[in-house]
Amino acid sequence: MPLYCAFLWHMHQPMYLDSKRGRFTMPWVRLHATKAYMDMQYAVAQQLRQEGVQAKVTFNLVPSLLLQLALYRQGISDDFLDLSRKPASSLSSPEQEFLLKHFFSCHWPTMVEPYPRYAQLLSMRGRDVSSADAQWIRNKFSVQDLLDLQVWFNLTWMGFAAKKLPLVQTLLQKGRFFTEQDKNDLLDLQMEILGGLVNAYAQLWQDGVIEISTTPFYHPILPLLVDSDIAARPRPGVRLPVRFSWPEDAHNQLVMAADYLTTLFKRTPRGLWPSEGSVCPELVPLFQSAGFRWAATDEAVLFGSLTDIKHESLFQPYRVQVNDASIDMVFRHHELSDLIGFVYKNSPPDVAAQDMIRRLKGIHASLSGMKRPPFVAIILDGENPWEYYPDGGEAFLNALYGGIDREPDLKLTTIGEYLDAYPPDVTLNRLYSGSWINGDYGIWIGGDEENRAWNALGRARNAVAQKKAANELSPDVEAEVMEAIYRAEGSDWFWWYGDQFSTSYAYEFDSLFRINLQQVYSLLGLPVPEELLKPLRRPVVVQPVMQPTAFLHPTIDGRLTSYWEWQGAGVVSFTDSGGAMHKGRGLLRDIFYGFDVQTFFLRLDAHISWSEWQAEQGEDVGLVVRLATGKTICSFRFFMQQGDWRMVLHKNDNHLEPVPSNIEWAVHDLLELAVPFAFLEASAGWVCELSVYTERHGLVLDMWPKTGHIVLTVPDNDFERRLWLV
Repeated sequence: MPLYCAFLWHMHQPMYLDSKRGRFTMPWVRLHATKAYMDMQYAVAQQLRQEGVQAKVTFNLVPSLLLQLALYRQGISDDFLDLSRKPASSLSSPEQEFLLKHFFSCHWPTMVEPYPRYAQLLSMRGRDVSSADAQWIRNKFSVQDLLDLQVWFNLTWMGFAAKKLPLVQTLLQKGRFFTEQDKNDLLDLQMEILGGLVNAYAQLWQDGVIEISTTPFYHPILPLLVDSDIAARPRPGVRLPVRFSWPEDAHNQLVMAADYLTTLFKRTPRGLWPSEGSVCPELVPLFQSAGFRWAATDEAVLFGSLTDIKHESLFQPYRVQVNDASIDMVFRHHELSDLIGFVYKNSPPDVAAQDMIRRLKGIHASLSGMKRPPFVAIILDGENPWEYYPDGGEAFLNALYGGIDREPDLKLTTIGEYLDAYPPDVTLNRLYSGSWINGDYGIWIGGDEENRAWNALGRARNAVAQKKAANELSPDVEAEVMEAIYRAEGSDWFWWYGDQFSTSYAYEFDSLFRINLQQVYSLLGLPVPEELLKPLRRPVVVQPVMQPTAFLHPTIDGRLTSYWEWQGAGVVSFTDSGGAMHKGRGLLRDIFYGFDVQTFFLRLDAHISWSEWQAEQGEDVGLVVRLATGKTICSFRFFMQQGDWRMVLHKNDNHLEPVPSNIEWAVHDLLELAVPFAFLEASAGWVCELSVYTERHGLVLDMWPKTGHIVLTVPDNDFERRLWLV
């Protein structure tokens, strides 16, 4: 009996749609469409076409990904795409800086460095740059340089399948001096590829070459929707948020997923990869009720469910029985899956494929005594690993599929096909609660930030329930508000909270989560809670471009009195207000700050004149400077009223009128402020936190730094002498 090898490639992106703006905040669905999503189905079809090999695999397609592909086809755009489309000669200075910051967002060793022109552009920009360098760097780039960058960012995300198309080959050969027509042809091709993906997968499924399974619609961690206290089962003693228990949401996310794929593919998926392989016994009735016949999870769940673990335990399916409900379940081979995801990228493709085949043959040999055909499930991310393979994974996949097909002891299969032929003959009456990561749910719950997010989600969900119980929700509004709840239940928001994973776009994920919850309250006609108007991520200390290096003695008149006036100040610079892909250019360009022994000094430089800004925003918008020490929190609100600048001061929530005479301020070309440390009740060595934000009627509109604060230490008389000695 051969070893049946079932690969499940999981294709997933969170919902990047910003419901306030009606557009996507990030481009990863679009860019992965021309790389991994096209490549993975192409590799299967190519084997069939060229080698006659039926590379039977399972593709797990998440509905939130498929929905975004459909929305792109309907005309929804993203900021990266719009700035790619815009003529390079028409790009504003902030837009140029956006390109230079974000259009190298890919794996440099495989997606930049192999292409001389793209590598040259990266070298011109620099590999490690700060926002303070933005203007200087921008001036190095000609219109042609920017046009070439627009093309290369989109061109490098063309995968091995797209690189066989004539236009892509022509552009790769050309390499530089691209035209606007070249760029638009490439972006048009991008949309054409994106539009054909669903049909390509549907045809392979119809032909019986692949199977398509799915995941709950917006990729939630289902056990935590059923009851967040389940997280304590694999981690006793973990600190959890206020209990969140909405099993009907878990069921609805499953039903929505099955219905959406049935509508899209004209076939009903039988299989399920619960988000992150997260399962618990309470889900089995929900799986069955939603119509799924099989589910997959990790070997850690199996080993936690068995009382007697044998070598062959992992290499067979099981019928999981919970009361009167049951489902067939297979369990992921952790080591083999991780080899493809994290190890083989560093090896020659044929060597990597041979190693995998050798390991599979070894498993087969070790199972010669089994009384049923052995089975192994290899389940992993189907999109992200290929960025790290030099050729996008083409040679490895071809060698893997072809090599397995040539081995008489190995046979490729889909999960459903194997279960149809060889149903489980062992029943599990106990199912461990856990996921594929560490066998628990610790990535998504239990940390301070994650728990804050769960509590915010729980309050919003309870608000919906209260409105419904009072019969204050029409069916249409209920459907819309629950859609926002379902989006907020997605796992990705919680994945990026805390410090276990890092991304340059962590605060964009935080913003999307809060936007979904803000929409809930708006639809319910309720005020948006203050906690959702600012990031839930922990404030972090923002490192300035330059720390204070000398005592300052500025004239507080709102003007740059002399070139040397602010020499020695600390400087924090902003090119895009910390989030240009959401709002475009922000108000502030630079914050200068410093002190002498007795006084704190602040200077704010704006992109436009202060009077123009106030005229655009209206008199109800103000700019607030916040200074906090261990004893005091002071806020200085600046605004224009009837043509004159005013300042309102609060100290520990007390309105101070009149403003003490030893506090100086002025707004003209600059905004300048001088505050005695004695007023802040801060002595030498005390830490003072600085942040700036704009607000309207208490609603924070924008913040500098984007999150957190600038930290300075109150100096003593020896501050300059110590710096001189250093």
